[in-house]
Amino acid sequence: TFNPEITTSILDGSAAKTSRRRFLESLIENDPTGVFSNNDNPYLGRTERHVRALAKHVRLIEICRSAGIGGTGDGECKGEITLSPDFHTLVSSLSDILPTNLHWAMFLPNIMSLCDEEQQAVWLPLCRDWKMIGCYAQTELGHGSNVRALETTATFVPESEGGNKGGSWRIHSPTLTSTKFWPGTLGKVGNHAMVIARLIDGDNVDR
Repeated sequence: TFNPEITTSILDGSAAKTSRRRFLESLIENDPTGVFSNNDNPYLGRTERHVRALAKHVRLIEICRSAGIGGTGDGECKGEITLSPDFHTLVSSLSDILPTNLHWAMFLPNIMSLCDEEQQAVWLPLCRDWKMIGCYAQTELGHGSNVRALETTATFVPESEGGNKGGSWRIHSPTLTSTKFWPGTLGKVGNHAMVIARLIDGDNVDR
């Protein structure tokens, strides 16, 4: 025989982590609103499931903010709830898929890794307040996720040639096979997209 509590602590990483996980799960299980219940999911239509999932998202963020998950801006989370390991524990305990998953799984991490500090100072607060909900547009109809074969281009347009102040980027998918395919959350939830494309610089050089 073996002690299941010890095994659980080993799987979680420590007894303290097990205790933390159980506390977080209790926030979902004991939530007084009842919005996290999945009992009637099999009987809901597509639109009803979508609306219910959005309600779960809103309530989840409320719980995180009231519990201080994500911090105040210090450390690796930078105040962003969805970067916290606690947040992912809460999501796992939902036993459901949220229509905002791509925002924190792909969109936000790419802002963190691809944008400089000045850009992050603009975009991260918008993500944090959910004024910006992003999708990830990499996959193309004819190329899957083969980044080297992507056909969609992002061409720099200087201000002198009609671009906005400081210059703009013109996104173009010139062929059927370059059509961005399966950009999750874009259809009904996302209002911004992280578009992966071939870079054409100001000298018209394909980078």
